[in-house]
Amino acid sequence: MAARDHASALQVLVVGTDEHYRERAQVVLGELGSVAFAAVQPADQELVAELALHEQADVVVLDATACEAAAARVVATLATAAPRLGVVVVCEHLTHAARDLGALPKWGWMRDLRVAVQHAQIDGSPLVQRPTDRLLAGRRDLRDVAPGSTARR
Repeated sequence: MAARDHASALQVLVVGTDEHYRERAQVVLGELGSVAFAAVQPADQELVAELALHEQADVVVLDATACEAAAARVVATLATAAPRLGVVVVCEHLTHAARDLGALPKWGWMRDLRVAVQHAQIDGSPLVQRPTDRLLAGRRDLRDVAPGSTARR
């Protein structure tokens, strides 16, 4: 893949305290652009919003493991404060609260995380988008599709 210029590179902020997940996120998301890390629990809405602004993030990945309710408050705050900021939630255990957030399995398929971050950049906050928009969005990861080719479903 050709190197992307800095102006068009995706800026991702990963919020969570799991060092191993930070390594995974760097590997999975590093090819999309810059990945910054905040080694804090996603519990303080204002802090996460401030960090996202400071890092000039396009997408925030929240590790909601053991703090799903707090992560839900962060998502709600970000939806109001920065509706174009994309948000992806991951969680170690897919509890009812995690499923309500639309969380991805933290250690799930790498491609799922990459595609979720790409969609989040396009869609913004999951709370701002109408549910029908998400159902109708038939987007795929199109990085490897040649410009003149026809994408098949």
